[in-house]
Amino acid sequence: IPNGMLLYGPPGCGKTFISEKFAEEVGFNFIKINPSDLGSIYIHGAQEKIGKLFQDAESNAPAIIFFDEVDALMPKRGDGMNQSVSGEVNEFLAQMTNCAQRGIFIIAATNQPTLIDEAILRTGRIDRLIYVDAPDHEARKAMFELYLKKRPTEIDIDYSELADLTENIVSSDIKEIIDRASKLAAKNDTRISQQEIKQVIKLFRPSISVDVLLRYQE
Repeated sequence: IPNGMLLYGPPGCGKTFISEKFAEEVGFNFIKINPSDLGSIYIHGAQEKIGKLFQDAESNAPAIIFFDEVDALMPKRGDGMNQSVSGEVNEFLAQMTNCAQRGIFIIAATNQPTLIDEAILRTGRIDRLIYVDAPDHEARKAMFELYLKKRPTEIDIDYSELADLTENIVSSDIKEIIDRASKLAAKNDTRISQQEIKQVIKLFRPSISVDVLLRYQE
């Protein structure tokens, strides 16, 4: 298997969701790490935590270690970097090198791939780079179907039209739209209708602008 993969792209596009479902599909143990999980008040304390993390993963192999906001965990090393942070990045480099041979698969996610130390993104460490964009038409249609599946709706919901109306809207926004439409229907004491969802979409302000999405695509 590959050693690791980086999921990068705009926020709210499902990188964490994809990672969790990927682990379910392959049947690996799943360990999720946020930047705060490895913090320590002691010098070299974080490095010890990193070493123990990989030891635990190896003991429970096959395992996936998912690093969320990896740019904060493994930033570019430079002249102005704190020595302890540089040591932490070095520890990650040592632990990640060919970790697939120990039954460990790395998934890292970031909204800012240019801030990650380049040494992390080489073969034998994180050697697959995958761009996770805003959902396309078919994905948006499927999301509306998924989020409305267990909610009281009118029978004439046109999922394709809803997908047409939400171009360049990220995954987390679609869930928010359905939540708002549900509250509107509850307030009106009705089932969720096409018109109520369209009303929410019309007034909805996307969390990510089209300009930002285009910059990510570039």
